[in-house]
Amino acid sequence: MNTRYSLESGQQHPPHILVLGTQEEARMLRPRLRGGQFKVTHLAHLGSSASAMTVRLMQHDVWLACCMHTQQVQQIRQITPRTPLVIYSEREEEAHIVRMLDAGADDYVFFSCGKQELHARLHGHARRYRASLSSSCDTSRQTGPCSVLESEDTKIRLLCVERCVVVRGQMLRLTPIECTLLLTLMREGGKVLTHQSLLHTVWGTGYHEEVDYIRVYLHTLRLKLEDDPRQPTYLETIAGVGYRFRQPCIPIFSG
Repeated sequence: MNTRYSLESGQQHPPHILVLGTQEEARMLRPRLRGGQFKVTHLAHLGSSASAMTVRLMQHDVWLACCMHTQQVQQIRQITPRTPLVIYSEREEEAHIVRMLDAGADDYVFFSCGKQELHARLHGHARRYRASLSSSCDTSRQTGPCSVLESEDTKIRLLCVERCVVVRGQMLRLTPIECTLLLTLMREGGKVLTHQSLLHTVWGTGYHEEVDYIRVYLHTLRLKLEDDPRQPTYLETIAGVGYRFRQPCIPIFSG
C-alpha cells in the first residue's frame, strides 16, 4: 500500500507514526495506537548512518519516541528538524520534561495518558504538520516567473525551481523548508523579517510561538552558506526581533 499523501489533491491518508524505541517499548505501544487510524513503523535506534538516511527518506507525520535523552532528541532534530516529535515516557519530573522540550521535542506524553488523549495529540500534530507542508508548497508556487535570486556579491545564487543553492560555485541541495525560508529572506534582502512574519510565510498562519523552528533551519542554512557559521556574513540574527539576509538580492527572470 502506498502511504504517501497528496498535498495537491487534498487526499487524506492515515497519519504515519514512527515509533522510536526498543522492541519491548514498541510492543507496549502498539495496543495503545490501535483504533486511531494510524500507520505505524518501528525503528529500534539511530545508531548508524544508514538508518538515519532511511529515516530521512521515509514519509512520516509524527515521531513517537520512548524514554529519550537530550542527546537523542538533538540527534533526531539534526535528521528531521521539522517533523513533530512527541516524547512518550513514564518520567513526570518537571525538570526532565523541560530538558526534553528545550532539546527540541514538540510534546511530552506520560505513560498514564489516556488512549483517546494520545490519539488526539498525535492526530493534532499530524494535521498541523500536513497543513504546514501545504503552506510551504503554496509559498513556493507564489514565486512567479522569478526562478533565480542572486546575492549582490554574486556568491550566493538560489535556484527556486531546482530547489538548490550555488555557494561560491558549489551546488548544494535544499530541503523544501530550507528553500522556502532562504527564498523568503533573499527576496527581502537587506530587510529585517520578524519571527512572526517568517513563521507565517514559511510554516503557515497557524504558527505563532515556534521560534525554535526558525533557529534550527537557520543553523542548517548557515552550515551550507557561510564560511564560518558561527560568524555569519549572510544570514544575520537580529536579537529579539528576527533575521535578515544582509545583502540586497537580484532577481533573474526566466522567459
